[in-house]
Amino acid sequence: MIERHQGYTAIKRHGRNFKPAGKHPFKMIHNARAVKYDLIRQFEASTGIILPSGVKRNLCTQVSPVLGKELAVIKLQIGENKK
Repeated sequence: MIERHQGYTAIKRHGRNFKPAGKHPFKMIHNARAVKYDLIRQFEASTGIILPSGVKRNLCTQVSPVLGKELAVIKLQIGENKK
């Protein structure tokens, strides 16, 4: 589950106290699987290819950095095959 928030993420020191410096958008992540599915959805949207559910489940077992690298490699291979 990914929730989008607008909140204080930067602080400045004023004397002995810290005060918020500004609001910046950030995401609150409650579930790593949601992040992985979000990466896969972004990949599908950018390439126009819909992955089967079994492939999605298999990709979700990967660690997030490895998943990102695999999706990038697949996207490059798709680009090379189109040429």
